[in-house]
Amino acid sequence: MNPQCARCGKVVYPTEKVNCLDKYWHKGCFHCEVCKMALNMNNYKGYEKKPYCNAHYPKQSFTTVADTPENLRLKQQSELQSQVKYKRDFEESKGRGFSIVTDTPELQRLKKTQEQISNVGAHLFHDVAALTCVSG
Repeated sequence: MNPQCARCGKVVYPTEKVNCLDKYWHKGCFHCEVCKMALNMNNYKGYEKKPYCNAHYPKQSFTTVADTPENLRLKQQSELQSQVKYKRDFEESKGRGFSIVTDTPELQRLKKTQEQISNVGAHLFHDVAALTCVSG
């Protein structure tokens, strides 16, 4: 039984048969999808099982990465390595204490205020202690 043409759907006889892109075509039906230029086995380019001439061959642009099992495994592996490194860095720095914070103007003002409050409290305590000794 003779196959049908991929373009026109009519029967393709052996004398006019072109077997390409996993399909059968009449010689006249085997042309570019865009410009209809007649193609042969030497000058066609196939894209998604359709024939194109060199000028109209679709350009492939790679925009996304497919989530293949291998890509998912690599992504998970890199996340695990990142967590391992983060934990190792944390464990190493755990015993070192805190880092010194530079004195900003706000921190300097707070320190002065705390010293003044501390000094006032010490003077009041000293004055109260002196008064109790004198009166007692």
